[in-house]
Amino acid sequence: MSDGAQDKVLEINHMKKVFGDLVVLKDISLSVKKGEVVSVIGPSGSGKSTLLRCATMLERMDGGDLIYLGETAACEKDGKSVYVSKPELKRIRKYFGLVFQNFNLFPHYTVLKNVIDAPVSVDKVPKREAKERAVELLRQLGLEDKMDVYPYQLSGGQQQRVSIARALALQPQILFFDEPTSALDPELTGEVLKVIRDLARQHMTMIIVTHEMQFARELSDRIIFMEQGVIQQQGTPEEIFTAPNARVKEFIGKFAG
Repeated sequence: MSDGAQDKVLEINHMKKVFGDLVVLKDISLSVKKGEVVSVIGPSGSGKSTLLRCATMLERMDGGDLIYLGETAACEKDGKSVYVSKPELKRIRKYFGLVFQNFNLFPHYTVLKNVIDAPVSVDKVPKREAKERAVELLRQLGLEDKMDVYPYQLSGGQQQRVSIARALALQPQILFFDEPTSALDPELTGEVLKVIRDLARQHMTMIIVTHEMQFARELSDRIIFMEQGVIQQQGTPEEIFTAPNARVKEFIGKFAG
């Protein structure tokens, strides 16, 4: 890939989102290059999860442009975001995967069926190929002995690893994580963060909304600090943690310096 537009996996221009009278996202612009890991931090209610939900089209933007790999999913016309046709959106959705904080696994499916369901039913991947892909992913994530069990039989950390395998089974170009460890106790948090670290080593493009400051500092190419629906500061971990603005310094506290 050459530098420039082709190198961008995701581009967001002037994203806005309003719920009733509440302006949740005021004017968000960012782009993510292939292989880049971007962490989004900020206080609760700052708009972080809404940013992810709009980027993954679970919510419709009220203004702004959304572009994946140079293909426009939505663009602003006359002050409103206008989306492309449903068939085009369906195709563009294949570019990304999303890992939720509460796992969102199908309780009545085994681990293996949870992972192969979308490739078979959505992407029409032959079942044998989908199963081979799923088995390999579960092996990589240390879950090869859990393929035939059900989600309720797993720890929270194991469930989150299954949800990561499920997202990866669709072979996305970019993976979004929405607070992937917030539902886990500290002991289980480590095993999920290890998986994300391994993905970063494999140059998986990722956007991670997280409260794990040390993790964000170690792993990210870039950190975005959001508050009140805008990006207040962004930069390398070095810039954010050693030269934060006053508000970011207050937020990250003991990690600064």
